[in-house]
Amino acid sequence: MFKNFTISSLYPYFQLVFASIQSKMEYKGTFLSFILTILGFYLSQIAVIALMIYKFRTIHNWGRGELAFLYTLLIFSSGIVSSVFSGMIDFGEFIRKGDYDRVRLRPLSTLGQILASQFDLAGITHLFLGVIALITSQIFLNIDWTFTKVMFFILTILGGSLLLGGIRILTASICFFSITNESLQHLVVFSSREFLLYPVSIYSKSIQIFLTFLFPIAFVNYYPAHLFLDKNSEILFHPFFAYATFPVGFFVFLFSLKIWKLGEAFYTSTGS
Repeated sequence: MFKNFTISSLYPYFQLVFASIQSKMEYKGTFLSFILTILGFYLSQIAVIALMIYKFRTIHNWGRGELAFLYTLLIFSSGIVSSVFSGMIDFGEFIRKGDYDRVRLRPLSTLGQILASQFDLAGITHLFLGVIALITSQIFLNIDWTFTKVMFFILTILGGSLLLGGIRILTASICFFSITNESLQHLVVFSSREFLLYPVSIYSKSIQIFLTFLFPIAFVNYYPAHLFLDKNSEILFHPFFAYATFPVGFFVFLFSLKIWKLGEAFYTSTGS
């Protein structure tokens, strides 16, 4: 799907990204309102967590700084995904309008075109909140940021982004077979993230298994957090899971590309 990429072959995608940013920045008032809306949503989310922490002090042996660090990993990965993979959210509408047929006519990757043309600069709000969450966790925990931990932190964010991005591609791929996927989109992409606001250990064993082996979003923040926070990894299904975010994310992303390609082969024009 993304074969024979060179710097020069990437240039058309960079042009699409730039055009997408320009179009969103054209109406600065609307763009600013959207940014403030996103900030308001996540700040209210943080307020709810802060209220629970104030009330209970700890949640299943996870203190304030540790919960802030869980949120840090989640919000950084979500920020990258919100910017790069925003085109997957409205893909059903993209197909219904017949825009996908137009994309297929160009000698470029269809997925690459959609992701680039729908690039959303608003994802920077997540990164801003991520920095705040990281600083907050550092105040409470004073994590010893060795070179190894910094590199692993970057790798964890990339792995979490690939995992969440892969899930968006998988969910969007359903549209090749059924056109509409709004309900599934809301459930899988948005509602599922609520699980990651708290340590997965607070849930029943069946949900822990589901979030680890069937819908492995626990690798976005819960498992790698054990390494950074020096928490006992022996309580996990396997201690190696603390290191597995990037491999799991990479596998999910590759799998999503396979399903996307299968969907493309199945697709027939809407005739619009």
